[in-house]
Amino acid sequence: MNYLIASVLILAVGPLLYHGFRHQTRVLDAIGAFVVVSLFGLVLFDILPELWHHGGFWVVPAILLGFFGPTLAEKAFHRHSRLAHNLTLALGLTGLLVHTLTDGSAIYLVSQQQANDLLALGVVLHNLPAGLAIWWLLRPQFGRVIAAAMLGTLMFFTVVGFFLGDELLAMISVSGSVYLQAFVTGSILHVLVHRPHEHHHESHHHHDHGHGHRRWRPSRGHYLGSALALIFLVLVMLSHHEHGHHGHLHGDADPTHNHSH
Repeated sequence: MNYLIASVLILAVGPLLYHGFRHQTRVLDAIGAFVVVSLFGLVLFDILPELWHHGGFWVVPAILLGFFGPTLAEKAFHRHSRLAHNLTLALGLTGLLVHTLTDGSAIYLVSQQQANDLLALGVVLHNLPAGLAIWWLLRPQFGRVIAAAMLGTLMFFTVVGFFLGDELLAMISVSGSVYLQAFVTGSILHVLVHRPHEHHHESHHHHDHGHGHRRWRPSRGHYLGSALALIFLVLVMLSHHEHGHHGHLHGDADPTHNHSH
């Protein structure tokens, strides 16, 4: 139960950091770099291997479709590019919610002595960039109330994942859902990649992929945030390595796996 409480509390770190340093550009740059690098790392080294394990090669086209699809849609329907961007953002946030559910179920496995404590530590760490991402993506565009509501939903889903446990893992393992999860994962990456280019003109959130590239230069904050993200990823990977095949994610709901530890 302590790990569940910790994983909920760590989600609040994001808004506190963002609000406390909202006038410090370099700190905000560091937060942004941390969010992008850490979540990209989690996708590449944690989520993608699990998806590949259950779906094989075809998860890669699904991820690429989720990543490039929104850009193609915005160019094809440029008059409605803002709507397309918001739909992509909603899809990416839904992906974060699903991932939060599975993280909650991982803490359930630990509570049932089916996984070690290092796995739970890794799960708790997962929630740090997730909480930061929610505030970093939503607060400038939609305001504090919407961002806080989404953060509260993330906390709620963590608790739900914990108490549903096995039932949740069985639901997520439905045949074919792995490709949907891969598509949503691609949309998360799309949202993360295109958010930094809007950092300097958030009030005109037009999601234009062509403007602002020439003037943008990484600051010391970006380098610091990236370095901290790499340290974060090392800690998460070490915690998962100790467990071997952590089995908390995306369809790993084989009953023989869940009850064999």
